[in-house]
Amino acid sequence: MKIRRIVISVLVAAALLLMPATALADATQEVTVTATPTYISTSNSPATYDFGVITADTDEITPDDHFTITNDSTVDITVTIVCNGWTGDPTPANSWTYGPAAANTGQLKASDGDSGYDVTVDDTTPATLATTTTPGTDISWEMQLDAPSSFTYGDEQTTTITLAAAAS
Repeated sequence: MKIRRIVISVLVAAALLLMPATALADATQEVTVTATPTYISTSNSPATYDFGVITADTDEITPDDHFTITNDSTVDITVTIVCNGWTGDPTPANSWTYGPAAANTGQLKASDGDSGYDVTVDDTTPATLATTTTPGTDISWEMQLDAPSSFTYGDEQTTTITLAAAAS
């Protein structure tokens, strides 16, 4: 009887060892997770513009949609614009002041192509050029120079425009 139990136990153990493994469902799963960071990236082209020789008390304009802000941001952006004052070249003392038309006073205006030059480009406070621009949407814009009402010197005038993008 004992031998019989031992033989049966050995046969059952051997059968279990020789049996193919039972197929089980995959007990693990994988999940791919992605995340896109808030990233603001813009560039403007062209980077310069020369109005050339201008006449007093005139409005000089760039061609329509002359400038393009390339928007490689991952979030909606608002773009502001500000003028960094005028510098007379080669005589810095002969520099225009910033403001509406007056003697030796130059003012820039900008448009994002919607309805005229309605954005006054201040020399201290940034003005909104474009709002809620979705990622990948480029911005076309142009500029107008309101020339001084008169000139008392003929030095070339230079300014730098700063465009800044922020999440909107």
